[in-house]
Amino acid sequence: MNWVDKLTEVVDKYGNMVYRLAISYLKNTHDAQDIVQEVFIKYYNNEGKIQSEEHLKSWLLRVTINLCKNKLMLFWHKNVCSIDEIKEQAYSDNYEDNTVLEAVLTLPVKYRVPIHLYYYENYKTPEIAKILGKGESTVRSLLSRGREKLKVILKEEYDFE
Repeated sequence: MNWVDKLTEVVDKYGNMVYRLAISYLKNTHDAQDIVQEVFIKYYNNEGKIQSEEHLKSWLLRVTINLCKNKLMLFWHKNVCSIDEIKEQAYSDNYEDNTVLEAVLTLPVKYRVPIHLYYYENYKTPEIAKILGKGESTVRSLLSRGREKLKVILKEEYDFE
């Protein structure tokens, strides 16, 4: 069997699995299709290193997960990396929203990412846990601690009890 036939066979056998996993992470068909292409390009570049069929399946799943996480983090950094950029783009005309957003952006990354995914991207706790590779209880704790830190940051601006 030549290399093209082998690649075609692997894509036919595992393409849907890779696509479904990418969709579950990214919630976007275009990004998922991009990930599928990247996964099979990586497979093409690493074909000789993969030892067995079972190893191939787990390798494809791990590469898919890693590429999805990279894509999500790239999206995060690309879209909220600078408070000044957000202000310039008029993220919100509402002063209160800008103040809260600025406060969110000052949080440490471990709190900022779950807060952003929950409140700005409307992901649920189980989805965030999947995206971040953490347990649901860990995500709930990070959200709770992040909210507490936001209260401290925003205490001067708003009157919390």
